[in-house]
Amino acid sequence: MKYEKAFTEFFSKQFIFHTSDARRFLLKLGANEPYVRVMLHNMVVSKKIYRIGNGTYTFNKNEATIGFAFRPFYYGLQYALTIRKIWTQQSIPIIITKTKANPGFRNIINTRILVRRINDKGFFGFDFINYGGIFVPVSDPEKTYLDLIYYKIKIDYDTMSLLKDKLDELKLKEYSKKFFM
Repeated sequence: MKYEKAFTEFFSKQFIFHTSDARRFLLKLGANEPYVRVMLHNMVVSKKIYRIGNGTYTFNKNEATIGFAFRPFYYGLQYALTIRKIWTQQSIPIIITKTKANPGFRNIINTRILVRRINDKGFFGFDFINYGGIFVPVSDPEKTYLDLIYYKIKIDYDTMSLLKDKLDELKLKEYSKKFFM
């Protein structure tokens, strides 16, 4: 492919990119519209790039990049417990978003993920953590605790005890008012 080398050099430095970004770049180089779609398709098939969402791509195969296809988002629930090392079990990535993405399980980059939606009122209480070399938004312990209640998820007694030990009571009260009132 004529423009693949220039495309790879430019976009491999970016975390994620969209079809519109690729289109602008390739049209500037002289490609035509059908070429853009064919090139992206061929690069996905040959696993040079990975499609992580509708029109969203990455060169990075790291599972932590998947959430960026659902922006705004944060990783929460059991996955937050894993990232924050509150429990040692592995968990599938759980993406909590306020977009209109269909909730449920999906397979992206050969990784099973779960997408959950939350309203604007419940979209808070996360900070950015370096996970796998990528800074990702992860719910803090207080918000993770409230999300477990909100989504009616039960976890084992020992894990709940460890989580409760990490809670800041004032922050939890403030979050509870904001989330449930």
